[in-house]
Amino acid sequence: MTKLSTGSSTLTLQYLIFVAFFLLSLPAIAQTNHNMSNSTVTVQDGDYFYDSRGASQGYMNNEDYVMTFNVPSGSTIDVAFESFSVENHSNCNYDWLKIFDGSNTSSSLLGTYCGTNSPGVVSSTGETLTFQWYSDGSVRKAGWKALIQVIAASEPPVIVATGDQGFCNGDLALDVVESISISDPDDTQMDAMSVQISSGYANGEDVLSIIGSHPNITSSWDATSGRLTLTGPALLAEFESAISSVQYFNTSGTPTYGTRVFSITLEQANFLLESNHFYEFISNVGIHWDDARDAAATRTYYGLQGYLATLSSQAESDLAGAQISGAGWLGGSDEDVEGVWKWMTGPETGIVFWNGLSGGSSPNWAFWNTGEPNNVGSGGEDYAHITDNSVGIPGSWNDLPMEGGGGAYQPKGYVVEYGGTTGDPVLQISATTSIEVGITPLPVGLFHD
Repeated sequence: MTKLSTGSSTLTLQYLIFVAFFLLSLPAIAQTNHNMSNSTVTVQDGDYFYDSRGASQGYMNNEDYVMTFNVPSGSTIDVAFESFSVENHSNCNYDWLKIFDGSNTSSSLLGTYCGTNSPGVVSSTGETLTFQWYSDGSVRKAGWKALIQVIAASEPPVIVATGDQGFCNGDLALDVVESISISDPDDTQMDAMSVQISSGYANGEDVLSIIGSHPNITSSWDATSGRLTLTGPALLAEFESAISSVQYFNTSGTPTYGTRVFSITLEQANFLLESNHFYEFISNVGIHWDDARDAAATRTYYGLQGYLATLSSQAESDLAGAQISGAGWLGGSDEDVEGVWKWMTGPETGIVFWNGLSGGSSPNWAFWNTGEPNNVGSGGEDYAHITDNSVGIPGSWNDLPMEGGGGAYQPKGYVVEYGGTTGDPVLQISATTSIEVGITPLPVGLFHD
């Protein structure tokens, strides 16, 4: 028998042949083909998406299907069309495929396709992608074939900062952090970060600025929201250096006394220490309340589930109100029982926060604008939103019908809250520091330098 020798080990050719046959006999990892149908399916990387009759033959006439793809939390979907041929029409009135970025056909429409106008590569912003297919009663073509790619969620960065200081009238500008560390297991740089006075902000007094040279980072101060944005892209170490150079100063001769809390986070959602939640305003002019509710539910932030915001404190309303660019939907409604306002979204679903009209009362907390809610109009007003900053008390609420109103009451988007949902991961993607602002300077050498 022929033998092969490797040092002191001797393997027979017969044994090697046996191993080869064994490995060839193992089943390959299954690839799943998904044919167009009325269904919601969880897809995997490497799956294929076909028209209703699969790879071997074209679709049928008179089809009307909606199909939604899901992927694990935090992941996104790419669908790359390798071939596409359906009946053509200049306005896609005969056979057509519509693609929506979300869980249903009320989500944002990415495009309508017919003829040989291929969708190319279609990407979701969240964990769902929806396809709507229609064919009329004549003319059939070959259909389509598309490769599904699942983009795994990026590992979140870790941000750690320290800083608990005091500022008195007459002091020089003070560093917001005493130390800062940013790490990320799968990235060496990031696009942007922000430092925001998320609690205690005194507009017209408080200012954040950056000192020194940071060639790959630009800064922008927004006095309305009390937010300093640092924009790269730049290395993590460069962002550490930039944030270490951010300083607080109060321009008033008689500063408003109190604690300023600074949230240091990625430039997307804003963090509030009081609730340990993140908040983000999504611009979408004219969006209806129910569509905003559904769209918010499709969003995630490093695995945290999004929902239309439920604001239960002044600090939450102040932070959310500082972000809006106009009227922004919240998760409150009295659609079930007129005058009984409750949160309809997120972990606080079902909690009543107001009873009655403008003269009513709250069992916990609410922040209605002057004279609100008032339920005007024949159809009533059953849905809560943060009012445009040009109307009444900044950050306060108003009631509107499902579709919103006109002028300053036209919906400009919606506020998404992240945090508090069962199953949310524990993250460290933000850090907070604080500065206690006093009125009278303290004696040098006794209490501060």
